[in-house]
Amino acid sequence: MSRIDRALAVAAELSQGTTPASRPAPADTTCPLDQYTPETVHERSSPLEATAETRRQRRPPAAPEHPSPRGSIGAADDGDLQARVVTGTANMTSIEQYRRLCAALHHAQVERKLQTVMVTSALPKDGKTLTVLNIALTLAESYARRVLMIDADMRAPGLHTLLNVPNTCGLSDLLLEEHQELPLIEVSPRLSLVTAGKPGGAPLAGLTSTRMEDVLDEASRRFDWVLVDTPPVGLLSDAQVLARLIGAVIFVVGAGSTPIAAVQRAIAELGAESIVGLVLNRVDDTRIPAADYYGHYRGSNHLDR
Repeated sequence: MSRIDRALAVAAELSQGTTPASRPAPADTTCPLDQYTPETVHERSSPLEATAETRRQRRPPAAPEHPSPRGSIGAADDGDLQARVVTGTANMTSIEQYRRLCAALHHAQVERKLQTVMVTSALPKDGKTLTVLNIALTLAESYARRVLMIDADMRAPGLHTLLNVPNTCGLSDLLLEEHQELPLIEVSPRLSLVTAGKPGGAPLAGLTSTRMEDVLDEASRRFDWVLVDTPPVGLLSDAQVLARLIGAVIFVVGAGSTPIAAVQRAIAELGAESIVGLVLNRVDDTRIPAADYYGHYRGSNHLDR
């Protein structure tokens, strides 16, 4: 039994019970499709206050005139977010799990020249965007790699919200302007972000264009790692398109909340051969015996091959 199979088995066991007490069920009853209407962009409202610090956006010398604030993680009073990011108040278990995941990524890079990875999930609210940020922070800070995050979830972008930066110029603009430079926002000396950019009516057309290939090629030349956040697989075809373009997927499962059937359908649509890692997110440790926890959950939280 592969680590993916074991992780799916643990997720199935958790989904039989109620949502873990440590993670209350969200009050929002809106249908997930409301924020992912095909070919229509809905800007996600930010629960965080924008940072007051303003710095210039990091761009090549040819275009230094576009200002943008430097990223900062969460608002000062958002303790829950701060606790889930693998810096500051994050617990050591989470930090070590992401280090293990990144160690496997490093091994895959050495063995297979892996450099660009997309992160997705079956459904919204499984934690894929926060997973992108945590992997990026770990690679940049613990492994001293130059990392670029690209928000390709152009219908409901979230990385700019987590980092308190404006979403005024990003991927959608790059896909429209053939010769535009990467609009990089510096999060830290080794970590940068390309936001989703201004809303557009046909994101799928941009993602399937040769311009998207050019953007990924340029990003991989300039950075050691490129992490791409995509829409959930179960709602739209965007993630399937990017999986075929990128070829390497880290799949995020929300423990106790994502139906196992949705996970199985999503993996089948992506192609099991493209899944290089599976993260079982938000596990309630008290519901899993110690032996199972170390044998299944920890085994699932890094690359399967």
